[in-house]
Amino acid sequence: MKRKLSLITIVSICCSLLAVGCGKKMTLEDAPVYVQAVLDARYKADYSAYMEYKKCEEYEASLIHENGMNALLNTMKVGSTSVTAELKDQYRQLFTELNALCRITVGDAKEDGDGFTVEVSAEPFAMFDGISQSLIDALGAEDPATLTNSEQVNQFLYEKMYQLITPRLSSPKYGDPETVTLHIQPNGDKVQTISEEDLNALDAVIYAALL
Repeated sequence: MKRKLSLITIVSICCSLLAVGCGKKMTLEDAPVYVQAVLDARYKADYSAYMEYKKCEEYEASLIHENGMNALLNTMKVGSTSVTAELKDQYRQLFTELNALCRITVGDAKEDGDGFTVEVSAEPFAMFDGISQSLIDALGAEDPATLTNSEQVNQFLYEKMYQLITPRLSSPKYGDPETVTLHIQPNGDKVQTISEEDLNALDAVIYAALL
């Protein structure tokens, strides 16, 4: 007589099979491929490689881009200031376009305990020279009566900075490449991933002239 499997047993078996498939251990050869896929998603909003590697839906991959953009805007203090929602949206679009211009080269991976390290070479943007002084000059030339509180000052400065940066997208300039080491380690769910701290450090190199 055949034994009938219970629903719980069937679910347990299916979950085990899925866990094996999703828990495939990353190899030394996989690590640079994974890093490139993450960087493509974060900076270029190109999710195809990440979706293929992770076997996930576009929504999951898009979170990498969204989280990266939020981190960058928060570092620029655009997200936390009292500037208008319209200006925040303009900055989001501005940095989307800037990210698409980033030059990042992924190197080979090395084993590192339970994970890997991958060195990437990033060329910092070098087209923001003079912006700080231009902002100081603009603020000094403005009628103090129009800037009576911090909210008005922030709105004025971020509007002016947006106006100064936008034209430079048509002729981007870059500095000498710098190396950033990205660490791939198991997170709390034992999924090997790149830490946000490392990705933020990469942002800091690329946008050093602004941050």
